[in-house]
Amino acid sequence: MPHLIAIEYSEAQRRQLSEKITALSKNGWNLSGKYDAQNFGSWDKLFENAITPGLFVSRELIAVENAETLGVFPEKLAPLLEPDDADVMIILVFSTDTKSLKPVYQSITLIKPEPQIPPWKRQAWLLALAEEQGFSIAPDAAQLLADNIESQEELRGEITKLSIYSGGKKITREDAENLSFDEGGRALMTLLDGVCDNKPLNVARAVNHLRDEPVLPVLTALANRLRPAMMLSCFAGNSDEALKAVDVDPAKKNYAVTKARSALKFFGADKIKSFMAEAARLSFLEKTSRAEGWQGFELIIWELMIKSANT
Repeated sequence: MPHLIAIEYSEAQRRQLSEKITALSKNGWNLSGKYDAQNFGSWDKLFENAITPGLFVSRELIAVENAETLGVFPEKLAPLLEPDDADVMIILVFSTDTKSLKPVYQSITLIKPEPQIPPWKRQAWLLALAEEQGFSIAPDAAQLLADNIESQEELRGEITKLSIYSGGKKITREDAENLSFDEGGRALMTLLDGVCDNKPLNVARAVNHLRDEPVLPVLTALANRLRPAMMLSCFAGNSDEALKAVDVDPAKKNYAVTKARSALKFFGADKIKSFMAEAARLSFLEKTSRAEGWQGFELIIWELMIKSANT
């Protein structure tokens, strides 16, 4: 009789599937095949075809894609389910949630989407991932990745890539910039640094290069870059504690804090707060039919930069 392993849909699903297959293989369950659920058509047919290991193996593993097409799991089959040491393992890969298995949740292994790491904790998360993979990455390099890559799964992939490159040496910010970003990515960094350092020409060149890209990821990256500046402006009397609350330690050499202080020097607290409020408004509108796109984004950039605190 089989044990069921269900993987709910998420951007990490393919990695979770690969990791589960590898782990089971190491313990004697070899993958005998991957199938689409439509090949079986029903839970009964799936169980008929999969509950007996092959002639020359004692343990067997199969993966079934699009498992949601099988419908709600029938109660009559529940007694056939075995614990996670069963001879037959069936990995069910869902393109949706796994509510169709709710009647047997207690009898199966359920792999849910990974929790999303909030932006202010991603640097620490990346540093820990690097340590798990046996190499070290400079905090400002980790922050660079966290600020400029939205997808958590893509961030994992970058850490894996950098671990292969590292060869035992520490990954620097320059390494991360050269290895993890194409021309568009470097243009984004030029934009972020150009805003913080009040360099309008650099910003204009970067915007011209990026304008064909979706605006929301660029808006998010700039808001993330200026978040420490907002914390510094809102909690001037106790800014160190405020920064630590969002996992930015000002006592350490921190690229984000350096750029935040630069932005505050040029623009002042009120303009930083105003920009962040406008960024939140644009971010909301981008998810509606009233999106302002690049025109709205460029407007708030130039409203921030056109009159710096020193003019």
